[in-house]
Amino acid sequence: MTTRGIALATVLCSFLLDVTQSATAYSTSNADNIQTVYVSYDSGDTWAQLGDNSDWTVALELEIEGVNAATRLRYVVADVGVIGGFIATITYRGEEYVTTNPIGAGYFEVSKDSDVSDDDLVYHEASSSPWYILAKNELMSDDAYWIWDANINNAITFEFDFEEIAQPVTGAIYDEEADGDTVSMTCKHGINGIAAIYGANCRKGDQGSLPGGERQDGPMKEECYGKTSCDYTIDHTEIGDPCSGTVKDFYYAYTCTGNKYGVNVGSLGISEASGQSFTISCEGDDMVIKVADAIYGLNCQITPRVCGAYSGLAYGTSASPLDVTSYVQDECNGESSCTYTVSASILGDPCVCVVKDFVYAYQCVPSDMVDDDDIEA
Repeated sequence: MTTRGIALATVLCSFLLDVTQSATAYSTSNADNIQTVYVSYDSGDTWAQLGDNSDWTVALELEIEGVNAATRLRYVVADVGVIGGFIATITYRGEEYVTTNPIGAGYFEVSKDSDVSDDDLVYHEASSSPWYILAKNELMSDDAYWIWDANINNAITFEFDFEEIAQPVTGAIYDEEADGDTVSMTCKHGINGIAAIYGANCRKGDQGSLPGGERQDGPMKEECYGKTSCDYTIDHTEIGDPCSGTVKDFYYAYTCTGNKYGVNVGSLGISEASGQSFTISCEGDDMVIKVADAIYGLNCQITPRVCGAYSGLAYGTSASPLDVTSYVQDECNGESSCTYTVSASILGDPCVCVVKDFVYAYQCVPSDMVDDDDIEA
């Protein structure tokens, strides 16, 4: 195992998350007494105010556009006497996420900036006295709980992180032979769908080759499914070698329990990906494609060039895989079946003279989970 491989997998994973499709979420919250709500689109590095309200009997309704895995909401709530409280419902892609009892059972959490632990919290049902609101907002779920601690005249900051529910997490080892490296996966409520390919850069004619690599869903699921954290070490003696003698990449995707539609991955093998086509389909009434990720030339750093002055030598870190997610999204999102043809003249060539692979990840979801702005007009 090398820490370099782990680090690069993490870097690529973070890079891919920033470019996947976005959607709109809706926040409905009451706070006793004052709330100010902020949004971050960079995993909490920077924040912008969305709205505020000082009337605890009236719900603050907010629309959050452009939601992706790096989006977070922050609710700064202050009590001015008698009793404090906070209750909220997030509606996103047809699902409701509420303040739960206990808070750790859901996707809200007390901010690390607050001097309050989960053990200090006190819970009351939505209709509990003294907050019983006759004109309860219709967007506030009956399953939501009021949350506070035993103190008054204090402040608590709550946060909601979209990372585990917005879309699949993708990552890769692509700077060296993946065998012996480790990929790490984490989910607050458990790892759900898992899909992976070892050796997407394996080509027809390579020794013992399975062109396009070998799926590794089974071994990873056996070791990691349902866990909140899992380190999976790639071992070719256990999972097989799709093309011995070739330096191979490793591509993976997974979902957390909050995202119930799983994930699929695929690759193009046999030869240079440019000029080849692949077809993805979704079965079932009203189920359509939502592309999570697409990478052209994942193997740019490890596969030797076949032409030019440096023929026989790999680029190393002087070349990088090319993220082409938006191209595949434009053509396939919202379709029940889609055939996509890879074209270097359209996408660009991330590493000239290298026979490049192409990997992709997608979900099959109900059509109302693919926004109009996710589909090319």
